Amino acid sequence: MSRKELELNMEREEVSMDDISSRLSHNKVCNVTVKRNKNKLENALAVIQELVKSGRLHAEGEVETIRTPERLKEYMDHCKQSGEYVLDVETTGLDIYNDILVGICLYTPGETSAYVPFNHTDLQNVRVADQMSEEQVRDIMLPYLQDQELRCINHNIKFDNKKLAWDWKQVIVNIYWDTQIAGNVLNENEPHKLKPMYNKYILHGKGSGEDYKDLFDGIPFNYVPIDIATVYGANDGFKTYALYKFQAQYLREDHPREDFRKMYYVFREVEMPLIPLCTDMEMRGVEIREDFAKELSEDFNKELVEVEAKCDAYVEQFKQYILDHNNLMRLTKGTCKINYSSPQQVAALFYDIFKLKSVSRKEPRGTGDKIIQKFLSTAKKKDTKKSREFAEFLENYQRFKEIKKLLGTYVDKIPQVKEPKINAVYTTYNQYGAKTGRFSSSDTVSKINLQNIPSKEKRIRKIFKARDGYKLVGGDFSQIEPRVLAFLSGDESMINAYKEGKDLYAIMGSQVYQLPYEDCREFYPDGTVNAEGKHRRTTMKSVLLGIMYERGATAIGEQFNKSAEWAQQLIDNFYKSFPKINQYRLKIENMAETYGYVTTITGRKRRLPDMQLEDKDDYRYQEAHRQSLNSVIQGSSADIMKLSMIAIYNDPRYKALDCHMIITVHDELIMEVPEDHIKEGAELLVGTMKRVGHSLIDLPMSVDAEVNDYWYGENLAEKYGV
Repeated sequence: MSRKELELNMEREEVSMDDISSRLSHNKVCNVTVKRNKNKLENALAVIQELVKSGRLHAEGEVETIRTPERLKEYMDHCKQSGEYVLDVETTGLDIYNDILVGICLYTPGETSAYVPFNHTDLQNVRVADQMSEEQVRDIMLPYLQDQELRCINHNIKFDNKKLAWDWKQVIVNIYWDTQIAGNVLNENEPHKLKPMYNKYILHGKGSGEDYKDLFDGIPFNYVPIDIATVYGANDGFKTYALYKFQAQYLREDHPREDFRKMYYVFREVEMPLIPLCTDMEMRGVEIREDFAKELSEDFNKELVEVEAKCDAYVEQFKQYILDHNNLMRLTKGTCKINYSSPQQVAALFYDIFKLKSVSRKEPRGTGDKIIQKFLSTAKKKDTKKSREFAEFLENYQRFKEIKKLLGTYVDKIPQVKEPKINAVYTTYNQYGAKTGRFSSSDTVSKINLQNIPSKEKRIRKIFKARDGYKLVGGDFSQIEPRVLAFLSGDESMINAYKEGKDLYAIMGSQVYQLPYEDCREFYPDGTVNAEGKHRRTTMKSVLLGIMYERGATAIGEQFNKSAEWAQQLIDNFYKSFPKINQYRLKIENMAETYGYVTTITGRKRRLPDMQLEDKDDYRYQEAHRQSLNSVIQGSSADIMKLSMIAIYNDPRYKALDCHMIITVHDELIMEVPEDHIKEGAELLVGTMKRVGHSLIDLPMSVDAEVNDYWYGENLAEKYGV
């Protein structure tokens, strides 16, 4: 089919939208899994044709199908002349490593929106005629992907970059603009899929905003007829470019408003340079030790049996009560045995058998962690024989839940989702995983979150190992968030503590408790434990972190089995001793109330529109209020980490030493470094983190360095002179 001659099969004159909707929703008619059903596919394709006929799927402008090498070359030459182009890959799914490239969408000003098919098949998986081979398309495209004079525009370009790197062994060198990232910078609170954003900002809400899943409900793209795939795919190029031009009005260096110029800096200097870096991190993956995972699973399962038995022993005293109540017997299936993995049975245990009073208006029969913690805190405060036994039961129940989660989420799951060819697991680092700008870790396919492994279960980290011939070299910012607060607030005591290398929390304890500095330290000068000093230090740490995270007096009090009044008095005394911290907190809250947002040290915005609500008792205002100071502190810390990663990645030593960043967890960064370059790699990592941090907050930075065979284990830093 030649350009601008696209024709669609629209033989029927009328289409019932109700019929389409019912067929799309009924039993997920288009949802095709690994075992593809021909009848379902045929039904799905019929629905797709009707979507086109109804107008729900239509071309936004002129579209074409590129079927020949000559036309593709001509089109890419036009891209070259224009200086910018949109590229969007179409695949059979979201699994970078196993799904198939089906085609490529292209757009450049002055041309039609184009779709280049190369792996479409019929229902028998026989290749459809009249399309180029993937090899032909790849050979033509590769020089343009590497052309530094071209600017590539995309929506969620990291996915496309990874897919091309995996399949074609070539990354997109000329990455210029990611409309998804730009959307996050401009407004982190809204959804950032292409279609909804295009509908909102370009069509002003007059379009449908329907995405692929909304229209096709999971049918693999290779089965979509090429003419229809062209309409859908080519539209994406056109929409992405329109969205890019809209965003570029605001994200520019010469914008008349300073806040937009700062946001442009965040976009151009912080977020966009992370894309090739994160591509490399994710593509490398992290090797695992299946043998250790199996060993750890056996240990956890053994403990699980023991903990469950302890829970059962406590519940045994209520056996007669259960026997006397038929509803409870039916619930336990006539066994009197509680299934601690069943929220329904646990709720019955707590509220019907134990007769506990509800502690949550939202969840009157709740069994979540926060509710259990309230029960536990109350039991510990009573300090009677009966309450101590109940507290022990609750702790065992908590441990039961923990072990179940650890096994299902990590220990047993990690070996199941590894890539067998290289014995490694992969994750995705989401640059805007948190609205503050902090990374999160996830993966659409494997669901492995490397940032969420419980800190007290570091044994799980030992599953992850360095490749043969390498070591894991880690750098962890020490007290980065308190340092940010010290700098932004200008508090002299905090600043001097860092400049003089003193213990910050001991300094705070000294001022709040009006005691000598040495009386608030964890250890005496001779190395013996100072129990009172340790308590004072721990209390101050909890107060400071509570202030930064807006935990409140109740939460701080519960931590120490004290009243909220006790904690509030401690907070008040803290503010009296450190008035600049309180002044800065009030300044940030006033900024949020006045403008509806706060900003980090780089100018990244965290929008808190609910801070402008008139009703200060509204839960939405209260939640935004809690987030205001923390957004500045956490967001600024995220800026420091991101800029540190970029500086390391762009340092010539990084590639020369064969270093590879593989894991980042908040304030921690881990690289794989060849064993014969450990010292140089550690100096690159730690030195850069210190330098970048200092350049942003003008305070001495402390970075703890580790060298390990595994993500957690014996620190070999001294052995390598680190």
